[in-house]
Amino acid sequence: MQSLLRWSIENSTPLDSAPTDGPLPRREDLNPEMIHMLLGKPDAERMKDDVAIAVDTSKTEVERIIALDDLELLIEHIDNANNLESMKLWEPIQSLLTSEEASTDIKVHALWVIGTALQNNPSAQDAVRHNFFVNLFRLLTFDPGLKYLKYNPIPTLLSFLTPSPTSTVSARAKAIYTLSGLLKHNSPAVKILSQPGVNGWEKLRDALQDPNIGVRRKTIFLLAALLVPTDPGPRSSSTPARNQPQPPPLLLGAPQPQPQPQIETHAQSSEGLSLRFIPAADPSSTPSASTVAFHNTDPAAETQAVPAPVNIHTPDDAPAGDVVHDNSHAANLRDASRSQTSELTLEALSKHGILDAVIASVVSPLPHGEDGENIEADQDYEEKALRLLHTYVVACRGSFTPSQRESLKKWVEAQKAAAGGAQQLEEKWNLTSAELSEFTSAL
Repeated sequence: MQSLLRWSIENSTPLDSAPTDGPLPRREDLNPEMIHMLLGKPDAERMKDDVAIAVDTSKTEVERIIALDDLELLIEHIDNANNLESMKLWEPIQSLLTSEEASTDIKVHALWVIGTALQNNPSAQDAVRHNFFVNLFRLLTFDPGLKYLKYNPIPTLLSFLTPSPTSTVSARAKAIYTLSGLLKHNSPAVKILSQPGVNGWEKLRDALQDPNIGVRRKTIFLLAALLVPTDPGPRSSSTPARNQPQPPPLLLGAPQPQPQPQIETHAQSSEGLSLRFIPAADPSSTPSASTVAFHNTDPAAETQAVPAPVNIHTPDDAPAGDVVHDNSHAANLRDASRSQTSELTLEALSKHGILDAVIASVVSPLPHGEDGENIEADQDYEEKALRLLHTYVVACRGSFTPSQRESLKKWVEAQKAAAGGAQQLEEKWNLTSAELSEFTSAL
């Protein structure tokens, strides 16, 4: 072993004579184009290139759709989605929705991009403008007269009878997807639904009768999500309230203070008063917890307790206010009411006839399928509708009209009999026994 170690030392290269010492030579053959080829372009450049191709009418439709697909993949990253506003890319993307030359497939992919950017992203939600919001609702309708005055009135009126090419199933489904990202936890956007000329709640109500069951499912799910209360609960009991005295911090490893027995100290004054000082038994109590009592030696006199003065030099233990950092969800953190859509939706359900439409959709379900061949109720839609009705009457404390209550009561009893009992009905609707009991008790 010694000889082997000696041989390895003698034949090793000293560190100070290593041929790799010194600065590495600069590679003159590497240029930005080659670096981009090896590492790829930054996401920001790729996003700009994709948008430029998507709005370029000289490109083929396939090239434009591929560019939108790549853009949708990039903005799945929330930072890239937020950069759409700073890079001024929202406007060209929105323009694809109203472009006369853009095909239906291009509009569908543009909706997909916008919906992905808006999902759980208040920062991107605030970047979307009102005119874009109105365009989304137009895509939900069967009306081909989006530019009514540019068309001959008779063909336009006749086209109301059939779904138009500009509102295909994929376009309506992607519009609901985009609306879901825009409306959820965004009360300012939900308020726009009630503005004159928008008729957003009516469009959502009508979407519950869409020929395609997939569009109906997405619509009822969106309405149920908007109805869920999101009020911040009361301050947790574990969170100290402001201005409430707190015990001093304890050091790790330090001996724990033990409660001391109350010791009465008496002192007799010249005026016949007896002074008694009683320290607090709890060591974590504040100085004001101690009591100084003055007792008159005369048994007939009353005892008067005077609280000890509070030490004004005691540091303030009140917690500092929450700091809201600038991020994607800062808008909801600064204003908690921004994410509360339940009250607005609760009012709209009755005002715009949505509640009647939901009840009718489960009590008397419309056929679905390409030719309306499916006359049975869709279980997925029914489950989502029951969740909305349960939230309405239990969590939101809404009330049914006598006719609504009677209709639902008969329907629930019929469903229970068909399912074979309450337990089977719970499994069918994905409700717990308590939830089903709460719902039926409200009928």
